Amino acid sequence: MLINSETIKDTVYNLCLMAAQNLSFQAYEILREEYKKNPSQKLSNILENAKTAAEKNKPLCQDTGTVHVFLDIGNDVYFDKNLYKAINEGVSKCYKENFFRKSITENLLISAKNTRDNTPAIIETEYHQGNDVVIRILLKGAGCDNVSSLEMMLPNTTKEDLIDFVSQKVLKKGKNACPPLFITVACGGSASNVLKNAEKNYFSDKKNELAEKIKNKINSCADKKYNNFFAADVKLSLYPHHMASFPVGISINCHSLRIAQAKINSDNSVIYSKTVQNYEEVQKSIDNNIKEVFTSDLESIKNLKEGENILLTGEILIARDAAHRKMKEILDNGGKLPLEIKDKIIFYAAPCPPKSDEITGSIGPTTSSRMDKYISEFPQVAGTIGKGVRSKAVQEYIRKNNKVYFEVEGGIAATLSSKFTSYKIIAFEELLSEAVAIATVKELPVTVSIAKTNKNI
Repeated sequence: MLINSETIKDTVYNLCLMAAQNLSFQAYEILREEYKKNPSQKLSNILENAKTAAEKNKPLCQDTGTVHVFLDIGNDVYFDKNLYKAINEGVSKCYKENFFRKSITENLLISAKNTRDNTPAIIETEYHQGNDVVIRILLKGAGCDNVSSLEMMLPNTTKEDLIDFVSQKVLKKGKNACPPLFITVACGGSASNVLKNAEKNYFSDKKNELAEKIKNKINSCADKKYNNFFAADVKLSLYPHHMASFPVGISINCHSLRIAQAKINSDNSVIYSKTVQNYEEVQKSIDNNIKEVFTSDLESIKNLKEGENILLTGEILIARDAAHRKMKEILDNGGKLPLEIKDKIIFYAAPCPPKSDEITGSIGPTTSSRMDKYISEFPQVAGTIGKGVRSKAVQEYIRKNNKVYFEVEGGIAATLSSKFTSYKIIAFEELLSEAVAIATVKELPVTVSIAKTNKNI
C-alpha cells in the first residue's frame, strides 16, 4: 500500500495543531472530574485556559515544545518519498503558519542557533502487520523534560521500593513542572529505551494497580496546597530486562497534556483521535481583598510580604536564559547593556509570536532556578517573576538585599496573554522568542514567593 508523503505532511501538521491548542481529551476529563469534587481556583484557571486556547486558537502553553513523533507502520506500507522529511515538513509548516514558539536550537556546544521552525522532530518507529500507519504526537515542554528521570535500579527492587522511589523523585522535582502532573513510568528494557517507553504510555488508556498506588503515595505526601492532587494520573508499563539491571524511566508532564494521534488507512483517508467538543464553564473565584501594586511603586514592592497574592500592574522586562547569558557576556567584557535594568522587574518568559491582532502570543513563566546563577550579576534589578523554587543561596540573596521574587501560575499561557497591554522587543532581536522585551501588564496575578518579610510576621 502506498502512503503519499503529502498525506503524512498534512496529518503531522494537523496533529501538531490539535495538540498545541487543545487539552487532550483524557486530561480534560480527569481535571474536570477533580474540579467537580474540589472546585479550587487553580483547577478553575487550568480549565479556563483550556477553553480560551481552544476558542481563540492559541497555544495552551507558550512552550510549544519538542515534537515527539511515534510511528507505528504496517509492514505492507511503503512511501513515495522520504518519510522523516515529510514529517519535519509538516512540523515546520504548522509552527510557522500558526505562530507557535520555535524552541529547537542547534547543539549548545556548537552555536545554540535557533532552527527557526522547531525541527527536527524526535521520531521513533515501530512496525506491525497491516496496511495502515498510526502517528502519535506528544508536544513536550522543557520544564517537564528537565524533571524527567532515568534510574538504573537493582534487580532486587520490590514493588514497594518502586512506589517509594517514583514518589520521591516526582515530589522532589515535580514542583517546577506545573502540577497537577501527568506521570508515566516504564520499568525494564534498557537505559537507551526506557524513557521512550514511558512516553508512549501517555497514549495508553490501560489501568494498572501499581500505578494507582504510586499516584496515591504521591498525593498523600504532597504539600497540602495541592489538595491531594499533585499527581493527576500515573500510567505504568513493564518490559523484560537484563537479569542484572532494572531500568526505570519516569516521564513527567504538566497539567497541559498535549497529545494527539491519527490513523492513515490504505486509501490514504485519515481518522483523528477524539478531542474535547464542549468545554464547560467554570466558576471564577474573585478575591475582593486582593490589592493592585504598581511596578513603579518601589517602596510598596519592597514592603510586600511572602505569601501575599497581588495584582501587578505597570512596566516590566521580559528576559530569560539566552538574554541573561548575553547580558553577562557584555558586562564581563567591559561593555554597556543596550537597555536599562535598574529598578526593573524581570519576567522570565519567552512567548509565542503574536498574530496580527494580538499584543503577544501565549505567554507564561519559565523555570526560575535556571536563572539562579545570574541573580547576583544584576543587583540593580528590583525583582523577578517566574515559576518554581529557587536555591537557598538565591533565597538568602533576595531577602538580604530587599528584592522580591514573584511566582505566576504556569501552564495558563493563553489566559495570561490577556494581561498584557503592550509588548516591544528592545534588545537581542536575533534571539527570537528569547529577545529582551519591554511590556506593560494590567493586573497580572502573582504571589510574593520570596521577600524580606513573611506574611505571618
